[in-house]
Amino acid sequence: MNLFEITAAVAHPDHTVTITWTDGMIGVVDFLPIIDRGGWFTPLRDGDYFAATMVVLPGGAGVTWPEEIDYSADFLRLVAFPDGLPG
Repeated sequence: MNLFEITAAVAHPDHTVTITWTDGMIGVVDFLPIIDRGGWFTPLRDGDYFAATMVVLPGGAGVTWPEEIDYSADFLRLVAFPDGLPG
């Protein structure tokens, strides 16, 4: 069970994802450092593919790509706001 749920997520060709959580918070996660590791992430190096194939998991539990690469809403929240909530 996640503490946070995603209501919307938009992947961009620059390897960022703009995420809106159910509490109204909006954050941007940069996936390029993860993709640069290679391996499983290699197909996501194509920015257009990265943007076109990402989907939000059922119930807003996270985001995923066809390679079964998925990240939970909670993890993404921590990455978007590493120092806690803004403001």
